[in-house]
Order: sequence, then structure tokens, then C-alpha cells
Amino acid sequence: MLKNKGHSSKQDNLAVTAVALQDHIVHDLQIRNLSLALHSKTKVQKTEDRSKSLRNTKPVIDTGLKKTTQGPEVEDPEKEYVLDPKPPPLTLAQKLGLFDPPPLPLSPAEWERVKQRSILQGDSVQPCPICKEEFELRPQVLLSCSHVFHRACLQAFEKFTNKKTCPLCRKNQYQTRVIHDGARLFKIKCATRIQASWRGHVVRKWYRNLRRSLPPTDATLRRKFFEEKRRGWKQA
Repeated sequence: MLKNKGHSSKQDNLAVTAVALQDHIVHDLQIRNLSLALHSKTKVQKTEDRSKSLRNTKPVIDTGLKKTTQGPEVEDPEKEYVLDPKPPPLTLAQKLGLFDPPPLPLSPAEWERVKQRSILQGDSVQPCPICKEEFELRPQVLLSCSHVFHRACLQAFEKFTNKKTCPLCRKNQYQTRVIHDGARLFKIKCATRIQASWRGHVVRKWYRNLRRSLPPTDATLRRKFFEEKRRGWKQA
């Protein structure tokens, strides 16, 4: 009888371990909506919540007394922020100690060190490693492994591979931060081109005026210069 109890407890432990491993693999691959019952349950719950919110709504009479003249606050377009500020919940396998728990969110100082490492590598100066195009003004993301990609390119890569792995260093479960270094460098590059074009126009205009007023040193060109001047004087 005792042997059967020990054998059943071992089978239970193996079953729990197998379920925990399967659950961890499913979460690692980010597979969603595997259970039809769960999906229908959430759908019914959403409709119930919506009907409750509609029943609890109260009419609001606008008297115009509480209106303020202050406009809406404009957010900084170059503000950096973390896309996943909270770590994902622990899976059963991680709770049982079969896998390491996910790393804690990086602090602002740690993110600054990651960004400085990316700047030293020149990641924002080079094209996106996925699409091989410049970052320009498109949204850009920095990973916790200091690699930089287009946000749309990284989302497409995650959707294609169905898991969260860095395309360059293969780091799993990275953290993501939105940055604007590529857009800032592109704006500086555009401003430099505009300034170079304007300065070239000013110098060419100044040189044409100089040639009209200052006689050249070459004898042939000097003679032609004074002939044109004399012709202009006669016409005047």
C-alpha cells in the first residue's frame, strides 16, 4: 500500500513538472488563445462589462461654468519611455525553480549606461540591421542588450519568429525603450545640407558680382572685360 502511494506521488510530481514545462514553453513562444473556452469566457465577460458600464452611465448637464481657458498639455515628441515597464508574471515552471525568473526592469541609470554603449557602437548612425535602411524620422527602439532597430521592423520580426529574441545577439526576453537618436541625427544631417546649399548660393552670387566689378589679370580676359564695360557705357 505504501509503495503504491509513493509511486502515485512520483507520477503526480512528473505530471506537475510536465504541465509546468508545457506552460512555460507556451508563454515563451507567446502563443495566445489556445483555449476556445477561455476565449469565449473573456468575450462574454467583455460584453457583460460593457452592458454594466452602459447601465451605470449618468447624464451630464453642461452648464459651461467649469470650462477653463487652458489648452491641452503637449507632450514632448522626443520623450523616451519604456514599452514594457513591468516584468511578465512568473510561469509555473519559474515558480517551481525549473527556469530562472525574468530579469527585473532596468533603472534609469542602467538604461543610460545601455544607451551610452549603443552610442559608442554607433548603432543609430548605421542603418537598421533588419531592413538595412536609415532610421530617419521613423520610430526607433533600444533593447536592453544595447542594439537598436526600427520599431516596426522589430515588431514584424517578433511576429515572424513568434518569440522575443534579439535579431543580433539572440538575447531572450529583452526590455525595450523608445528613443529618438536616429531622428535627431537625421534632423542635424538635413539642417547641414540646407546650410551648405544656402552658403554655396551666397558664395556663387558674391563671386559673380566680384567678376563683374574686378578686372581679371589675364590680358585677353582683361581686354574682353573692358570691351563689355565700354559696350555697356555706350548703351547707357
